[in-house]
Amino acid sequence: MPNTLAHIAINGFSTKKISASSSLLWIYLGCIIPDIPWIIRKIISVLSPSINGYDLQAYVIVQATLFFSIILSFSFSLFSKNILKTFLILSFGSLLHLLLDPIQIKWANGVHLFAPFSWDMTTYGIFWPESFITYLMTISGVIFFVFYWKELKIIKPNILFKKINSFLAFLIILIYFVLPLIFMNNVVKSDNHFISTLKIENERIGKYVEMDRKDVTFNEQTNSYWIKSFNKDLIELKNIERLYSNRISIKGRFISNNLISVIEYHENWEAFRDGASYLGILLIIFSWILAFRNSLK
Repeated sequence: MPNTLAHIAINGFSTKKISASSSLLWIYLGCIIPDIPWIIRKIISVLSPSINGYDLQAYVIVQATLFFSIILSFSFSLFSKNILKTFLILSFGSLLHLLLDPIQIKWANGVHLFAPFSWDMTTYGIFWPESFITYLMTISGVIFFVFYWKELKIIKPNILFKKINSFLAFLIILIYFVLPLIFMNNVVKSDNHFISTLKIENERIGKYVEMDRKDVTFNEQTNSYWIKSFNKDLIELKNIERLYSNRISIKGRFISNNLISVIEYHENWEAFRDGASYLGILLIIFSWILAFRNSLK
């Protein structure tokens, strides 16, 4: 998926083109709504390393769908003075985000635009995250932020707290976190992200598998690379001689329960992508902090 700065560019320029009066704060929030589950997943993985990574992955895949992104958009909009307009901004931002994500090549990956009615993943795979187009979109995100800096300097949060709205928002957020438990099994059955293939270890032999942007380490004793799966278990890779990155995407086939014969692989350079995403998230947080500070003046 493109980094957060890239989403700021696409979401920002598109939303402002349609409605120039749209609040930057809600535009920025809409940029990351589908990524919020993945952000929470990273935090949980750090705080609770023993958690079942396969179940967590399935849960987050459900939350990151367009359907659940719209649910979360509605809960946030209930704190706005203009609920309908804010809901449309957030939902439009979520849709743009999920339409942009699949244009990058991400093996074993994709987005769910029609869940819970269909758990088929949508992916176009036009260019790699390490490409000129990605760099251009990233720079455009910085340009958007700078271009609208004057507006951001004086912006105030368009927020209104009402008891009934806050209670309703709480119920919707509760649904957002509880309802995915019902659909997790659909993700596993559909083998999204090859979760089922990887999870059932004693049935791996002969199965085709793809893995996206996973950590790899070199084991001197086996003289081979080992890739880390969702549950942080290591799987040996065959047919890879030398890597320059510690994170790769692969296509291959299991020739034993713990050995993949790699058919094709791509080295991912996460420093740029992660750095651009963290910077984008920090800019969004900074924007909201600045707006609240402006409201105190």
